[in-house]
Amino acid sequence: FSPGCFCSNKVKIALMTKLQSGSVVGVSEVNAAKMLLEEKGVSNIEIVPFDDAWDPEKTVKAYEEIKREGIKVIITSHTSSCAVAISDAVNRDRILMLVTGSATDVLSERDDYILRNIHDVRQEQKLIADYMKSRGFSSLLVVRDLENAAYTEPALRYFREAFNGAKITTIDIKISRFSTDEIKKIARSLKFDALYLLIGGHKSAAGSIAQLIRTIRPGVPVLYTPWMKTPAIIETAGATIYGSVFPSIYPERAVNSSVDSYFRRYRERYGEPPTFISLNVYSAIQILKTAIDAGHRDPDSIKKYIIGKGTIETDFGPVTFNRFGDTESPLYFITDIRQEFR
Repeated sequence: FSPGCFCSNKVKIALMTKLQSGSVVGVSEVNAAKMLLEEKGVSNIEIVPFDDAWDPEKTVKAYEEIKREGIKVIITSHTSSCAVAISDAVNRDRILMLVTGSATDVLSERDDYILRNIHDVRQEQKLIADYMKSRGFSSLLVVRDLENAAYTEPALRYFREAFNGAKITTIDIKISRFSTDEIKKIARSLKFDALYLLIGGHKSAAGSIAQLIRTIRPGVPVLYTPWMKTPAIIETAGATIYGSVFPSIYPERAVNSSVDSYFRRYRERYGEPPTFISLNVYSAIQILKTAIDAGHRDPDSIKKYIIGKGTIETDFGPVTFNRFGDTESPLYFITDIRQEFR
């Protein structure tokens, strides 16, 4: 969906995301792509959405559909478990995949056809652990979602390594069908000075767990992962949103005029706030556009250009790729969460 020229002259880019009815995530990403192409007058790119429902089995089917369409460049926003499900096929088929939502270390330090404009899980968890240590926490309760194990299993391992010396107790759950009674029973028997919800994939039920734990430990600080920064959490977390912290790839809107402008333009156009992962998708399109504008249209040429250039400017700041196509950047810790989605 882009204006201005015949589709045969455009590079088709698949946008693989959650598009089923009612998905705030997929709608936000598709809208962000439309907004970018129209605002910047892009005439050499066509974005083609594909629904993978952020489910590994459906991701494999969506990938096969993309191949049948002959598309050679993909932007994904799905979870780590989905990325792992197709990573070998992507490299075998020599299709370029720019990942905006999968932090798994399975993709790290590999010279392949998969690039990322986000931290990998090792960097991410070290930064989170450093923040929590700086706050003086020493006894933590971690509630970990096993339905996205490709992310949460290495995440806990790296977090433990970085948060050495602290007492960490873990409750493992499946976020789609957890038992509140079981969580309550375990949590009541523990002493902890902070709660870390090791849950990703915009699973807004994480907010309900925060409320549950606060009934047992009123006022306990709550820390989320970067992959829960979504408008839906405001509703499910209720009053626990106060005293909660979100790690963020982007600085808070109050100090980042580019992010704030994006939010305002999006809300004016679509009547609701975007998800933060849509910024990653917006950035990914800009990164690919830079290569395509320079005359690169096939996966090998685009990859060589991006890695050779190293740093590429986007509306939200520079993104720097190493020789493996991985990136490193700070994390920002947001405490006024409601303000982020105003």
